[in-house]
Amino acid sequence: MSTPTGAIALRPPRRAGWAIRWPRPSWGGLLRGAGRVLLGVIVAILIAVAFSAVARVQTRTLPAVTGTASVGRVELALRDSGRIDPFASDGRTRELAVWIWYPAIKGASVATASYLPPAWANSLNDGLVSQDLNAIRTNSYENAHLQGSPPVVVLMPGLGQPVARYSALAEDLASHGYAVVGVNPTESIPVFFPDGHQVPATASGEVDENLATNVPGWYVAAARVTKVWAADAAFVAGALAKSPPAIGALNFSHVAYIGHSLGGAASFEACRQDPHCAAAVDLDGTLWTDVRHVGLTAPSLLVQHADTGACDAFCQPARTDFATVKAAGNDRQFVIAGSTHMNFSDVGLMYGPVYHALGVLGSIDADRMTAITRNLVRTFLDEHILGVPAGAFPATIARYSELHEQ
Repeated sequence: MSTPTGAIALRPPRRAGWAIRWPRPSWGGLLRGAGRVLLGVIVAILIAVAFSAVARVQTRTLPAVTGTASVGRVELALRDSGRIDPFASDGRTRELAVWIWYPAIKGASVATASYLPPAWANSLNDGLVSQDLNAIRTNSYENAHLQGSPPVVVLMPGLGQPVARYSALAEDLASHGYAVVGVNPTESIPVFFPDGHQVPATASGEVDENLATNVPGWYVAAARVTKVWAADAAFVAGALAKSPPAIGALNFSHVAYIGHSLGGAASFEACRQDPHCAAAVDLDGTLWTDVRHVGLTAPSLLVQHADTGACDAFCQPARTDFATVKAAGNDRQFVIAGSTHMNFSDVGLMYGPVYHALGVLGSIDADRMTAITRNLVRTFLDEHILGVPAGAFPATIARYSELHEQ
């Protein structure tokens, strides 16, 4: 076929049997390509593991305290000879590992306290993608000399946590003149005592996770543990008031109770039972015991994480209980935007690249969260324990846009 002068041939002439022939796949080539991808993934994983292995052991120091006093820390053991340990199977009496952070006299030549003694730290270390707890540095000094006779704040941890997980808060309160008496009642993890002996974890000291879909059953189980912890707090306060620790006498005339999670529930219950309780703080703890029905006469502060999901079967009774507590007395309730449950501990201050991805931590900056929690709790206590004129607490609320009163 001829082409007219000046025209463009749009397609080649078709020949008999002509067709487009695609190249046949080479299985060897495909396997080589897949091998390169797999090798790249393995190399990336090895690099990430190597980086994590180095990063997790790098020294990390807790945020500096904001008060003027140096901070001392002492560890001791107390035994309640009049109470059989309800979580033990051998009939032994209840024994508690107690840590005290307190204002200390400056200038004493003493060693910096470890975040956790090696036995504690090695027991709680949980892999290459989380902080090596041996590498945390504190702002506390071991067995430093006590300054004055400071008012007492009893501190209770969350279930499965040592009280050391709240060192950033405890140290800051101590730097402002409080003696923070931390109780380790957590039988869901091993508890280590100053003389080196250990009380192992026991299932009876936990709340069975199989009850997660059984709200009434969960409440019963959680209430059982909470009541034991509230009794622990009462015993520790009474024992140290009667027999002062080696560092010197503390002031138990106006006691405050603070706790996180189940420790927060125990703090509210301990305050309800203690006529000397001057204030209570619950950091993101659901209430399980009688306090949920009757409230508190002492001033109380409830601070919760920002729950962005629908109110489920646990949330609904919790809201009712919090409303009951609020109606019963001088109670303030806040939510911190961008936070989740573990943001109220030291976890956010530590190395853990997967914490945000797993939802363990919220979007809020860890240092910002620490500052909000510290200032909110301290100014609340200053007003109700030290009798500081009202003003600092409202100023703290106004200072942080993440705080929303409920």
